[in-house]
Amino acid sequence: MPQDEFTKLFQYIQRMEAKIDVMAETMATKEDIQNILKRLDSIEKQLEISEDERLVMGHQLERLNRWVQELAAKIGYELTA
Repeated sequence: MPQDEFTKLFQYIQRMEAKIDVMAETMATKEDIQNILKRLDSIEKQLEISEDERLVMGHQLERLNRWVQELAAKIGYELTA
């Protein structure tokens, strides 16, 4: 292999190594991905809890409204919206 071709090949390999180094620096690790997945699981659980709490609060409000309506009827008071 002539010296000129060897030099070109060597320079090409150096450029490729530099590109690979840049890619390796910006690439997410398995640990990064695991951390993201854990955070997403945590957010999902919080949303499930919030949804359950809203459902319970809705039932409580319905029950409270029913009690108020019953009480108003017993004392002869007419509720208006």
